[in-house]
Amino acid sequence: MNAPAPLSTVNEWPAGRGSREEFVAKYGTQRADRYQEAFWAMDPVADALFTSGHTVKEIMPNLREALARGTADDDTLPEVAALIEDMTKALAGLDAEKLERGRRTYLSIPPLSHGLALGPGSLVHTYATPAIADLLINTGELTDGAVKRLAYTTNWTYSLYLPDALQPGGEGFIHTGMVRAIHAHVRRVHNRKGLDYSDYGAPISEFDMLRTWFDFTYIPYAGLRRMGWQLTAEEERDVFYLWKIVGRMLGIHSDLFHGEDGVEASQETMDAIHAVDGEINEAARQLVDALMSGFVVNAKELTGFPEDTLADWTAAHVRIIHGDEVADACGVAQSVMQPILEMEAPLVQERFDLLRQDKEALEAEIQKNEDMVRQMLTRDATYMKQDEGVKMKDGSMAVGA
Repeated sequence: MNAPAPLSTVNEWPAGRGSREEFVAKYGTQRADRYQEAFWAMDPVADALFTSGHTVKEIMPNLREALARGTADDDTLPEVAALIEDMTKALAGLDAEKLERGRRTYLSIPPLSHGLALGPGSLVHTYATPAIADLLINTGELTDGAVKRLAYTTNWTYSLYLPDALQPGGEGFIHTGMVRAIHAHVRRVHNRKGLDYSDYGAPISEFDMLRTWFDFTYIPYAGLRRMGWQLTAEEERDVFYLWKIVGRMLGIHSDLFHGEDGVEASQETMDAIHAVDGEINEAARQLVDALMSGFVVNAKELTGFPEDTLADWTAAHVRIIHGDEVADACGVAQSVMQPILEMEAPLVQERFDLLRQDKEALEAEIQKNEDMVRQMLTRDATYMKQDEGVKMKDGSMAVGA
């Protein structure tokens, strides 16, 4: 295979994204032009961490220290300082009250229910496109270490929901900065392999990041609705607003999610994204299978229920959240629990609505869930370190500098 042109010079409509003409006919030229740009755009601010000549062992501790302070100092590497500055720009014009409402809305729903929406919900959707699945399968850890990887993704989200979490130096600020750096690290490693990206565009592109942003907004909250946790339109706007701040901190340009303020408001964009996803492939099925197994192991630790019961329960939620077509394509088993859970959803919704009408009970629920999140949050996660490099499928460690 001939080495492809440098990614910075490639801007064609990727072959695996389907017909540009058909996309334009349905979604318009403006959206097509912006997505074509996003297919190849990466994150120059974060990518500079691993193209400046400093080693990973130099970069990672320097970045952790700067994120914990929330600001650069005289010992901060210039590229680290630039990343801190860019993340802080996400807070410009911040509506603190709206952000706090979004945080409290999240905490009004039990972490286990959110965990279902995140694992069988968000991550199944993440893996369902070959643009992401093919890249992730190369690292090996996402299949061999699915239990830990699921826990780490959940751990990052926990960091976002503590008081003042997104302020410089806050837990969410720290964890999000490290997640952004790891994306850049993985992107650098894959770019150096000289692979052909003509099918879907750059690895962990801006488009991939936008799609993943919806995996923490549209996908879980549409799924939670089906589970009996439907929010009001205002509550959805508040939660989406919190994630817009997080998305900007991750390096996504805000024009891509402008106007995406709830499930209904985001439907056309989700349809447009799915139009260029590509077909669910074997890599996606491997990742979903590993995810399901990992979720069952984690749920057993929390509940003590038998694994076969939890496997059926998890499969039922995948089908409730995503529907049978996606579940079948991902190789998810049929579930005898599905009709039972679907019948229980109205009762869950009724209890949730009653809870929100009782200010004292709601406050107690939020505090209980915040305490649980605080107890489960850890800084001992792979994305917080990576000082040795990125572990690849063959077990080797690939460094980013």
